[in-house]
Amino acid sequence: MILNGAAHALAAAGAVFVIIGTIGILRFRDVYSRLQASGVSDNAGLGLILIALVVFAGWQASDWRLLLLLLLLLVTNPIATHSIAKSAFTSRHPGTEDRS
Repeated sequence: MILNGAAHALAAAGAVFVIIGTIGILRFRDVYSRLQASGVSDNAGLGLILIALVVFAGWQASDWRLLLLLLLLLVTNPIATHSIAKSAFTSRHPGTEDRS
């Protein structure tokens, strides 16, 4: 019962992080702010959701796949964010200038 509630709380917190990141992507104007909003919140949100899945089902033999997916997420998301930021910087993408 307690683990079930903890799993629901983790999943809800993860969903809130993902929703906040999505709002940040839609709201911010420049690529660097969008990367900050998406990189941090998606990493935290999806990580919490994956941990909630492990807690909800109880530890099973196949849960190592979810933990491997979490590790892959934690490694690749910062690399992808850095690559996009470096590409925007080298192509001299406008930063915070107002483009109204």
